[in-house]
Amino acid sequence: MLIRKLPGKLRPMTGPARPGYVLFAVLIVVVVLSLAAYRYAESMSTELQVSVRTSETSETKAYAASGVHYAIGMLSDRDTLDTALSGNPYDNQDLFGGIAVGDTAGKRGGGRFSLINLADAGDESSERYPLRYGAMDECAKLNVNSLILQDPTGEVLYAALLKLPSMTEAIADAIVDWLDADETQRPSGAEAGVYQGLTPAYACKNGPISSLEELLLVSGVTPQLLFGNDRNRNGVLDAGEDDGAEFNRGWCEYLTCYGREINIDSEGLTRVDLNLPDLATLSEQLTPILGQELSDYIVYTRSTNKAVAAAPLSGTQVAAPASSLRSLVQGIVDAKGQGLRKLSSTMTLFNTQIPLTVPPSPPGAPPNPIPVIACPLNDAALLKQILPVLLDKTSAVTSATANTYELSPRINVNTAPRDVLLALPGLAEADVDSMISTRSTLTPNDATTLSGAWIVTQANLPADKFKNIEKYISGRTFTYRIHSVGYFGKAGGPVSRVEAVIDVALGQPRILYYRDLTDLGRGFADDKLPR
Repeated sequence: MLIRKLPGKLRPMTGPARPGYVLFAVLIVVVVLSLAAYRYAESMSTELQVSVRTSETSETKAYAASGVHYAIGMLSDRDTLDTALSGNPYDNQDLFGGIAVGDTAGKRGGGRFSLINLADAGDESSERYPLRYGAMDECAKLNVNSLILQDPTGEVLYAALLKLPSMTEAIADAIVDWLDADETQRPSGAEAGVYQGLTPAYACKNGPISSLEELLLVSGVTPQLLFGNDRNRNGVLDAGEDDGAEFNRGWCEYLTCYGREINIDSEGLTRVDLNLPDLATLSEQLTPILGQELSDYIVYTRSTNKAVAAAPLSGTQVAAPASSLRSLVQGIVDAKGQGLRKLSSTMTLFNTQIPLTVPPSPPGAPPNPIPVIACPLNDAALLKQILPVLLDKTSAVTSATANTYELSPRINVNTAPRDVLLALPGLAEADVDSMISTRSTLTPNDATTLSGAWIVTQANLPADKFKNIEKYISGRTFTYRIHSVGYFGKAGGPVSRVEAVIDVALGQPRILYYRDLTDLGRGFADDKLPR
């Protein structure tokens, strides 16, 4: 009972009692606020972890990008390529595996990147795609833009495409139609009419492609054919990629649209153009590098159309020494003669001879025999000696509008896989097998290697077969594909991957293609990444 206090006396207080639900309401509010605070704290903790993970992923992407620029620096410097890498940028874990970025005592052991070579080792290794550290030679592939440029009819490109695994006549025709400049549809091909009938409709390119992915627009080309079943591009058939077929990386292993070839020799000097118009200048430049006899033969051949295919001497011909040309060539040089004939290639000279003009014999006398001078390259022993110098130091550019300082990109026979070599015109499997077994013994920086002359001098490819492929092959590369993986020094952190194609010609590098592959997954287990 409540007591009400009144002046002078105490009086009991009466009235209804107040309920206690307010206390429960307060407790509920406190609990809800506590849960909200806990939820907020948990959310902030999660956001912090996400922020840290995002930050670390961004860092690994920067490490991967650093790998691309590191490769550019290594491969664009000729001294580094020749000395530190000994001419072999394709397999060097010391210089391309687990390279530290910044302080290794930092977070997670500091940043790292590795450049991983995913190229097909072919018959050179028991494992087709061994894990190697280095760049990949983009010039080891068939350059579709270059092949259509060298042969606008498309027949060389078509024949080369048919040598690739899983290629069909229809798709090969369609690719040629996509690249050639005309609207004439090949027998099984596809021109504008086919693509305009699709939904959505689009035009046929009829020109060089800008990226390999553009071939997906060509009739019949599918992602499976172009990129194979290695969907995450790590050179391994992972879980989820096994489609029942043998592991393959598709046509991207053999085709490219990127390439560049500078017309310089093994010492970085501009090659002598065999088609110089001024024959005096040509003689002056050729003699120190090829010797007097071959130099005179080339100059005289350029001055006349008398060079013919070599054949046994007839009864009216007689062999003459190469020195017989000396006075004739000197007369041409003194008269500042101009070239009347152009050489389509250095091997145009092979297996030729020159009939010289002789004064008529007196009436009634038998005709004077025609002196014939054989090309020094017809001698097999001399060919092996001179060919490396000829290919390294000279070149033949036949087009009047051609840039003599750059050549149409050719295939690097020192690194091309077997399927690419088989696509070269006129080569049999035995020829290619001999080339592959021979090139493992080559010295990377030797002029014979860099010119591709070893195919004749060491792999013993017949000179007439070499003549067929000369315009399509080289022993050098200026364009590389880089697969750079960025990660931390301590295992367990995020991993990022990027792929780039770089042109390092003349020490003025540029990035031709760059793609972030991180969304395809880490690709490589921690124990595969050197630290």
